[in-house]
Amino acid sequence: MKHWRRLERELDCWETPPTLWWRDDDATAPSAALEQLLQLSDRHAIPLHLAVIPAHSEIALAKRLSRSHLTWVLQHGWDHQGYAGPGERKRELGGPRPRPEILQQLRQGRERLQQQFGPRALDILVPPWNRIDDDLLTLLPALGYRRLSILGPRPMEPEGPRQINVHIDIIDWKARRFAGQEAVIHQLVRHLEARRLGSVDATEPTGLMTHHLDHDDACWDFLADLTGALGDRVRWVGGRPCWTAERRLRSIA
Repeated sequence: MKHWRRLERELDCWETPPTLWWRDDDATAPSAALEQLLQLSDRHAIPLHLAVIPAHSEIALAKRLSRSHLTWVLQHGWDHQGYAGPGERKRELGGPRPRPEILQQLRQGRERLQQQFGPRALDILVPPWNRIDDDLLTLLPALGYRRLSILGPRPMEPEGPRQINVHIDIIDWKARRFAGQEAVIHQLVRHLEARRLGSVDATEPTGLMTHHLDHDDACWDFLADLTGALGDRVRWVGGRPCWTAERRLRSIA
């Protein structure tokens, strides 16, 4: 199909394989969908970053992930509850809520994930719905967050923690189904091209966002096709060594 050929042509323009990373949201417990996700990650040796909801995280999830050497845990807010003022879009981290309450919940969530997952829990915050109010950004480093992950290219000079964002959403949330091969590959090619041409931060890995609990069969089929097709054309990155090295390189620069 022409969209797959467009992806091949873009990858042909790169002298070295571009970097990608994979984030999957809303994990709380083992499930058949999670097993399918982990098997896909293992099959292609792709580091997988699970955004776990601390308030609902089960010990059984930590036990399952202890057997997966390619899986890392990010903090997905506290309880994934929506708060917003009249006419505002749903979000947990912001809105009319008192800031001390938000910060206390984030601190509690960070401690819970560290207790459950140990060194597998990274210092990366993933706001539910990829939204966080601007006034909270500068408060995050004091809580121990060294990374923030939302949706869209990261700003060149962000406030608060360094961003490691996602750029590809495989789900059409209005229809709650797979967004379609053409639409998703367009997102992928668009960010890769923007990196190559320098219109966004070229050092930010292109981020794939999935939600294993919401996948239909078409989502799973596409992920199998995509991860298989990319092969050695890209370099999947992630985990503690990767983000620690990026922070070290940034400080040297």
